[in-house]
Amino acid sequence: MKVTLKDIAEKSGYSISTVSRVLSGSGNISTKVQKEITKIAEEVNYPFSKSKVPIYSSGRLHIALITDFREGEFYASFFYGFSIAARETGVKLSLIDVFDHEEDLIETINDFDEQTIDGLCLFMPEMDHEDYNNLLDKIDQNLPMVSNAMIQSPVIPTITFDGYSGGHLAAEHFISKNYTSFGIIKGPFEKAESRFRYNGFKDHLEQSGQTLTWEADGDFMFESGIDAYQKYKKLQKKPEAIFISNDLMTKGFLEAAKDDGLKIPEELAIISYDNTPMCRESYPPISAISTNFIELGKETFKVLKDIYDNNHLQKGTLNLIPVSLVDRETT
Repeated sequence: MKVTLKDIAEKSGYSISTVSRVLSGSGNISTKVQKEITKIAEEVNYPFSKSKVPIYSSGRLHIALITDFREGEFYASFFYGFSIAARETGVKLSLIDVFDHEEDLIETINDFDEQTIDGLCLFMPEMDHEDYNNLLDKIDQNLPMVSNAMIQSPVIPTITFDGYSGGHLAAEHFISKNYTSFGIIKGPFEKAESRFRYNGFKDHLEQSGQTLTWEADGDFMFESGIDAYQKYKKLQKKPEAIFISNDLMTKGFLEAAKDDGLKIPEELAIISYDNTPMCRESYPPISAISTNFIELGKETFKVLKDIYDNNHLQKGTLNLIPVSLVDRETT
């Protein structure tokens, strides 16, 4: 008896139209579905042209990067790095905007057709343990998923930068330059990455017999850098060197300082965190802890591919990407 598309559909559990689209090479179908359908087609000796089926020519995974799109160089650098990583690793990458993780994220993921997306990468820094657990309760857990946003004791596989080492490197560099009094402008402390950067900086100072003499709260935004400078200028005894927890706050602080006539680094040394293009383009160019978004993207895709290929349980592992220090003219 001649094998039909209907036979393959019944064996695979997919619709006749999906089977037809896979075997004809039309439409946007996930690698997983293509593999399942073509395997059955081969088992029942159904004739089809492999040259038309994408997995036989490329085998590319289709990954959705989900985040709350925001303006600024950090997000531009993040997306650019992931785009380069996708190009170099043969991944098809789609960027998905989710405005509110509490209301939109679950609906967005459940709206994905399993036939078009092979894995998810989440960058939602506002999410906490409860949010992740709630997400897992309400979506298909068979879909490979990782996060690039740091939380302590992750719920799902998490790949992010080693912020603790970044703080450590900043303190080490200041000490090597013979500075003796130190300050920090923190990020929002409810975010784990802010705490890791702070703890790395403070711990290395203390281990080296130094003291953190000044702290200012920040929220990772330009305006909080300006506000921090206004607090700094009122200090009677000012620190000689300040670690600022991200580039946008550094830019705000530096612009306010220059407007006030403060000489950098003669009167104050600064190290930033992230090393987005604004650091090398500023005057003076800013010393910074450098985060490599291309490497972050490559490691993210590697983990997703491993989950996809081996059907691993998605445990809450934490994988830290190394950071480095770029010494410029603010230290």
